[in-house]
This record gives sequence, C-alpha cells and structure tokens, in this order.
Amino acid sequence: MAYKNDRTKNRRRYKSRYRSAHNYKQKRSASQTKAAVLVSVMTFVVIASLIVVFTFGDSIYHSLDKKLSDITATEKVTEATEKPTVKPTQKPTQPPTEPPTLPPVEQDAQFMSLLKKNNLEVENIAGSQIIFVDGDETTLSCKVYCYEKDDAGAYKLALGPFDGYIGSSGISETVGPQDYITPIGVFNIEYAFGTKMNPGCGVEYTQFDVYDRWVTDPASLNYNRWVDENVTEDWSTSQWLYEYTLTYPHAVVFDYNRSPVDKTKGCAKFLHVSDGPTKGGVGISETDICSIMYWLNASKLPQIAIAKAN
Repeated sequence: MAYKNDRTKNRRRYKSRYRSAHNYKQKRSASQTKAAVLVSVMTFVVIASLIVVFTFGDSIYHSLDKKLSDITATEKVTEATEKPTVKPTQKPTQPPTEPPTLPPVEQDAQFMSLLKKNNLEVENIAGSQIIFVDGDETTLSCKVYCYEKDDAGAYKLALGPFDGYIGSSGISETVGPQDYITPIGVFNIEYAFGTKMNPGCGVEYTQFDVYDRWVTDPASLNYNRWVDENVTEDWSTSQWLYEYTLTYPHAVVFDYNRSPVDKTKGCAKFLHVSDGPTKGGVGISETDICSIMYWLNASKLPQIAIAKAN
C-alpha cells in the first residue's frame, strides 16, 4: 500500500494496531469479566459473613470471651506466683494519746451540802434538774431548792429556797400505808395534776374531773394508783381528788412506791399545796408550786431528793 508520506503511514499504522474495532472490543470484554467476578466474590464474602455472624455470633462471642478470661486468669496467677512477697513496713508503736484532763467543775457550796445530806454524788443525778427538800423533824418544816445544770456542768440555784412543810409524823426512810410520814430518798418526777387548769407545767398535766380517785386501800389491786370511772372499784378507802381544792389545786407526782407497788409502804406522796404539816407529802404555797411547775422540763429528767436537815 502506498502512503502519501511518512506521517500518513504512521497514523494508519497506529489505527491498525490500537484502534481497530476487533482489538478494542476484546480488551473491554476481558476487563468487564474481571470486574464482574470480583464483585461476585465480594458479594458472596459479605453475605457469607453476615450469615455466619447472625447464625453463630453468640457462640463465637462466648468462646472468645472464655478464652480471654482464661488467659487473664493465667496471667494473674503467674504474676502472683512470680511477684516477690514484700512485707509492709511496720510503724513503731506510739503510746495512745490521752485526752487532756479537764479540771473538775466547781459546784455551789449549798448544792454540795444538799448532795451530802442525800448521800449523793454529782454523777448520781439522772438529769439536769433536781429539787432538794431539806426537812426539819423538830419544826415539821422544810426548805425547797430547785437546781439546774448549766452548759459547763455546774448546778446553779434556779428557784428558791421556798418555805414548806413535811408530814405531821416527821420524815423517815420507813413509811407505812397509813403513816403521815414524808419519805426520804431520791425520786423521779412523773407528772402533775390538779383541780385547776394547767398553769403552764413543763411536764404532763391533767385537770381532775369528778371520777378521779387515788386508791389508799392496801387490799386493792390498784393501791397507790390514780383511777377513774373506767376502773372496777375494789377499794374501801381512797382520796376523791376532785374535792381536794385546797390541797391539790396543783400537785406534782413523784415515783415513791410506784413501780413496783409495795403494799406495806405508804401512798399518795406528792409535792402539793399546804400551809402546814401534811399527811406525808411535801407542802408549799400555791404560788411557789406554780413557779416550780413552770420551771420543770420533762426532757431534763427532773428529780426530787428528800432528806433530813442536820
């Protein structure tokens, strides 16, 4: 074949080798076949992986987790075995530090004298309020002191001394059922009552009604008890509290022979109103007993201590 020139010759040669329709189609078909095979393989791998994960995923996870746990446990045992034992350094024993000794609280001289008469120590007082009754058998009179402990631990005179009276038969540790004797001892204050309304008492207070009685018959199951209409009467003697307008306009009950009740001992011993010797209680004026009742505080565990004057 003749060509016009070399340039035309070269161009035709190029087309013959690379641009012929036959050769071009063959090359494209091979590339497409490879791509299709690759896509098919990848698709199969993905689908197979998903089938394996959904079918055997839990089993594979638990198996791998167990193997990892076993490996970790083995490593810990090996580490514990190989790790040398090191004893902790023991600190030298130090002597215990004692709290500083505080100086004793200085108490009032009169307070200490009243404690001594009652054979008491400061530590024996249950709460922070105490009433001292200093009785004189010769005159059947007494002095009544009200002490209260302050924040520093010192007992200070809060009220009194008030003039008062003891039983007409004196004052003693031994008191019979019918004796007009004021008992000696330290007693807890229980509650208060009276024919008049509550004057502002700091402990529980009840105003009498017509049914209230205090049983004084030792044969009764209710001896030395306060009863009302709800209690079956089994006594021959009692105090009809509602009519004691002069003696019990206000009165404070302390736990002499109260729990348990001893029927060989006395009953109805109160701090109450009186202008002379009593039937065994402690008597003071109505003004003074109202002051004491207002001062009392149940949360401070008030007590009354009765003793003989020297």
